[in-house]
Amino acid sequence: MLATSLNAENFYPFSHDKTIDSIHHHDGHKYQKHSIDSVITEAKDDELVKLSGEIVKKLKCSTYLFRDESGEIKVHIDNDSIPQKGLLFGTQTTIKGEVVKEAGKPLSVEADRVRYMF
Repeated sequence: MLATSLNAENFYPFSHDKTIDSIHHHDGHKYQKHSIDSVITEAKDDELVKLSGEIVKKLKCSTYLFRDESGEIKVHIDNDSIPQKGLLFGTQTTIKGEVVKEAGKPLSVEADRVRYMF
């Protein structure tokens, strides 16, 4: 039974409709699902993206390394975007955020929302 296998300290409740397609609406904005590789090679600055993968490790302050099967990318997660139970490394996670392209810096994503997929 799934409910008994989840520990309270590892559970972050959220509403999620699994029938929603790859374009999601949030506060009038559209988040398009992408692989990390496609974000790195094709995304534009300020583009809204939805990434599925896992948080690998903390790099510094509010910067984390996020990975999916296609690659890795830096993600900035402010305290107000962190779920109530904190960040769970190595757990299937979805991040909705905005692509940040700055001259002379690697591309990154500024997270608007972090969700765990239990």
